Amino acid sequence: MGTPLMVLVLLASMVNVPTGKAPELAWTSCPADVSSHPRQRCANVRVPLDYRDPGGRQITVMISRITAADPKRRLGTLVLSPGGPGLGGLAEPSKLYAAGQPPQLRDRYDLVGFDPRGVRHSSPVSCGLPVQDRGTRYPMPDGGIDHSIAYAQAAAAACLRHGGDLSRHITTANTARDLDRIRTALGQRRISFVGLSYGTYLGAVYASLYPHRTGRFVLDSAIDPNQVWYRFIRLGAPGLAMRLPDLATWVAARDSIYRLGATDSEVRQRYQDLTAALDNEPLVYPGLIVDGNWLRDFTRDNLEQPDDSSFELVAAVWSELAGGVATARSAPLQNALSITDNRQTVQWAVFCGDAVWPRDPETYRREVSISRRAFPDDAGRSANITPCAFWPEPAEPPVIVTSLGPRNVLILQNMRDPATPWIAGLAMRQTLGSRAALITANAGGHGVIGNNDCATALALSFLAADNTNLPQDTTCP
Repeated sequence: MGTPLMVLVLLASMVNVPTGKAPELAWTSCPADVSSHPRQRCANVRVPLDYRDPGGRQITVMISRITAADPKRRLGTLVLSPGGPGLGGLAEPSKLYAAGQPPQLRDRYDLVGFDPRGVRHSSPVSCGLPVQDRGTRYPMPDGGIDHSIAYAQAAAAACLRHGGDLSRHITTANTARDLDRIRTALGQRRISFVGLSYGTYLGAVYASLYPHRTGRFVLDSAIDPNQVWYRFIRLGAPGLAMRLPDLATWVAARDSIYRLGATDSEVRQRYQDLTAALDNEPLVYPGLIVDGNWLRDFTRDNLEQPDDSSFELVAAVWSELAGGVATARSAPLQNALSITDNRQTVQWAVFCGDAVWPRDPETYRREVSISRRAFPDDAGRSANITPCAFWPEPAEPPVIVTSLGPRNVLILQNMRDPATPWIAGLAMRQTLGSRAALITANAGGHGVIGNNDCATALALSFLAADNTNLPQDTTCP
């Protein structure tokens, strides 16, 4: 069984790889809206819209680069992915030149970022949705999802109407193939890679399609590659349940300030009472209606920050809303995170185009009911229907992530990450098998590098050392 599968993997990695010398890239200044270091330059790479028709319509992927600061010690090219789907990465190389960033990576690598296909400066796509029609939908307070079904159907139709063929070909597999075109355009035999969140799945897909093209890969806060995307998104409910107690403990220790409860259980109950009250009677602020779902999203978004620094903001907002009046702290209420149309479009294109979702709305109705009982703080959000229920069948099945290839993948995972729960990192480790090692950080939040000293040191050592020895599985305090 092993030999034929390896042959298939190697053949797949050779599909559409250009032969001969790659066209020379035309490096220019980066777009004005991209924060850039003075040495960062940008260029366009042409890639097929549909890799099944490599000579057909071409689209443009924009990349950025800062060459190694210490050329004599250069190890190669390091591609940086901030995650997503729908996030641009052109500014990533410049971020490693910010104050306080470790010098190892910028000294030893050509740093490369890119906007994935469909994103911002890479043939951007749009659903044409106004602000109020973007973002995740919750069930009604009574658990009903009829409004969500109607919304999902209308949003899918709008995305397919506005995005056309491009929205059908924005998938992780195609982005991985684009990444190999970028490698070829840069004239590199191999690339190293650091990916956060969704970037971990992109990295794992690339490493499975092109195992012999991989250098050192670091996957920070990993996706379960076997559950894309319907089942993985449902992990948001237990992920929130594991992270919320960190916040409740912090708030309870400061009851003299926030008056929300002196114990974890009192704070949790106060939060649930508050969201329920806002479900029934939202508060109206200037230009903003705060209902229970607004507060749930605000809380979740801040719990997904890479550390606990947002706890003070969340506690202040909870305290204000519990009082039911606007105070000097009302400014944070105007800063609820809103998703751009482009990011929302690419997110749905990837989620819906990578793999088949259940089509029957009754499936979602049942799952929402089960999830709301098991995880009340999620309120059925993670199990609710999405436009993917009304999306066309994917053009191809998901790439099978395998353990075939060199031992060169380091996975970093927080124990209480609400966005990519630890169990997802464990699944990535098990799927990659002997190729990988897992570093578990005893922490909450989303994102390990830069937030846990022990795990960060292990990642930097692996990436910047002269040898490529991968550490063993371990836990960082």
